[in-house]
Amino acid sequence: MYDYLLVVGPGRSGSEFLYRLLRGHPSFVFPEIKERYYYRSPKAFRRAWQRLDGLGQGQILCDVANLAYADAKLSPSIDALAEEGYRVLLVALLRDHRERAISMMQFRRSRGELSALRGPRNLETAVVRDRLTPDRLTAIFQTNADVLTLSFPALTRDTGAVLEVLAALCGTPRFSGMPQPAVNEAVGARSWWLSALGRWGAYTLRRLGFRRLLQRIKENRTVNRAFFVPLTTDRERPRFAVESVRLLDSAALDCQNILENSARPVSEGIYLRKREQPDDAPRG
Repeated sequence: MYDYLLVVGPGRSGSEFLYRLLRGHPSFVFPEIKERYYYRSPKAFRRAWQRLDGLGQGQILCDVANLAYADAKLSPSIDALAEEGYRVLLVALLRDHRERAISMMQFRRSRGELSALRGPRNLETAVVRDRLTPDRLTAIFQTNADVLTLSFPALTRDTGAVLEVLAALCGTPRFSGMPQPAVNEAVGARSWWLSALGRWGAYTLRRLGFRRLLQRIKENRTVNRAFFVPLTTDRERPRFAVESVRLLDSAALDCQNILENSARPVSEGIYLRKREQPDDAPRG
């Protein structure tokens, strides 16, 4: 049914959870790392597509690229792939703006990111600025691809329904199970200096090209336990200024209206927008 499945959406919207689900299914293939951004380069996409044994016989090239939702190259790149005859399914992840922002603040603090190190006010500003805007969501629905939109509650609480929809839409066998532990578990850093050291170590590995090694380190539970501890009290939840809450809630309402006007509901929290005209061009 599809050659390329691209997952987009702001961080802390369930992309890691969906990545583990897809990676555990033989029909969905990640040739290198979780975030490869193949859509940015048709040449890189074609190389990756051709490297996969059996692709075209039921396997789908996958790419989890969170920041693609805000990338100006998204729509023209997807259009270019469609013109070459590649069939693209765009999966958009949506989460309540305020809850996502709280989770993102906790995440950035635990990782010692620069916005967190500069102080609470700077961190709040950075997180609010990075919200999913109505214009960005509209651009997703204007791409030349089928768009499956998954709300965070549907993905995390009614995972079985999400998997049924994905398997049916992609024409693959059903999913056999779900990974543990729970998605988006909030954690805190064991210490600021250790968290910052880990962050810059990860940045260095990525810049040097050791992406596969970095992916294995990120998925290692022992490493995670060495750097992070679970949050234990509600006092550790961030608090927002009134103006920030107003901006986040307004954006959430506008995005929900766009979603309901642009796609049809498949199930609770699951929406599908199919392209109006199928593309019959030959694949590259």
